Amino acid sequence: MAFDNFTVNVVSFSETAGDDWTIANPSVSLTITPNTGYSIDATNFSAITPLPSYVNTVVFNQNGNNIDCVITYTTPSVMPSADVLVSLCIQGYASEIPIVVVGTAVSGGLTNVSTPAPGDLPLSFSSNGEWDTSSTVFTQAVIASPGYYFVTKPNLSINQGNRKDYTITSVESTDSEGRLVQVTFSVSYKFPVDNVSGDEIVLTANAIQYYDPPVEITSYQFNSNNVINTGGETRTFTIYGIEGANWDLQCVYTPGNINIVNTSGTIDATGKAVVSVVFPATVSVNRTFTFTLTGDLASSFDTANGQTSTPFVSQYKLSVLGLVFSTTDAAVTVGPISNINYFPFVNVPRIIYTVTATSTSPFILNPTPVAKGLNWSNQGTPVPPQDFEFSMVSQEFTINNSLTIGVPSTLTATVVVSVAVAGIVDATSTLDLDDILA
Repeated sequence: MAFDNFTVNVVSFSETAGDDWTIANPSVSLTITPNTGYSIDATNFSAITPLPSYVNTVVFNQNGNNIDCVITYTTPSVMPSADVLVSLCIQGYASEIPIVVVGTAVSGGLTNVSTPAPGDLPLSFSSNGEWDTSSTVFTQAVIASPGYYFVTKPNLSINQGNRKDYTITSVESTDSEGRLVQVTFSVSYKFPVDNVSGDEIVLTANAIQYYDPPVEITSYQFNSNNVINTGGETRTFTIYGIEGANWDLQCVYTPGNINIVNTSGTIDATGKAVVSVVFPATVSVNRTFTFTLTGDLASSFDTANGQTSTPFVSQYKLSVLGLVFSTTDAAVTVGPISNINYFPFVNVPRIIYTVTATSTSPFILNPTPVAKGLNWSNQGTPVPPQDFEFSMVSQEFTINNSLTIGVPSTLTATVVVSVAVAGIVDATSTLDLDDILA
């Protein structure tokens, strides 16, 4: 007999009228068979009461895919002269057998990802559902390793199987800088008529390292090699760093402990901050300007391979190079020192000095003066950087021997000097007249 998605067979046997049929047939077993595509469970079946005549008990037992319905007759049950039809009412139902899909997720190349971890793939997946329904059969998060991100979005594709039965969706996650660092895939499957196995899903992901430097001051640029002009000047102190790094710059000069820079700030999107430093002029004192840079300094500062956080630069007053005569002759009186001022470290290829002396006796030049009269002192290799470096190019002597009693004779030397480097320490060069006078 056919029911809703299952059938029950009919059992019959012959018996002699007047006999108790339970002696030979105390019970009978009916077989409940599910239709194709369905399954039945004994726990879902029961007899409807009251039980019909001749029936004592009804028991349902699972027998593989089928169910045995065991009917035990009431004893005694005497066979009448006419046929006996025992109609048993039962209640139960058959369930549609789920369609099963079985497959494997494999790696198509995973680089610099923390999830899935090495060894997580291949990974089997399976699910079941009724025909023409859909279910999520696989989910997988793909996470870039710390310090890495996905330039190209990871890909999950169907390598084996009917692509029309699969729907792949994904959710993307980015970091605070907008970099793609995670994709979570979800695979939905629409169940066909028959079971499916051997499908394959391939996951491919490649993350690359990104540059995420610490927020700090990385370096600065300032000309500390050249001394500050004696008359003062303006220079720039440029601070470089990552946007958001804090800095503070001070500059004090000594002697005097005068602060000429006191400023601070934060590096903006340009990656730098420019401070204009105005150095005042000096008249009579040498100065040292010392900078102090603080804030979010990189660890390389104040190391052998890094910059100092306290650079300094010097400034010098005008220096003097003077020329003067000397002598042991009591009749000769040397004139004052002939002084000329220089900016330190300048080069003056040609400059003229006039040096004088007077005498109560006539001046007479030695026909063969020592070193041809150019034997001025302190020429030669100086001690850098403080000493003058100079040399005498030429000189010419002019003598005016007075013929008037009581009026001294005069000696004037016109000396051409080449100053290679002006020093920062005043210097005096002397010519001994004893070497050039007779």
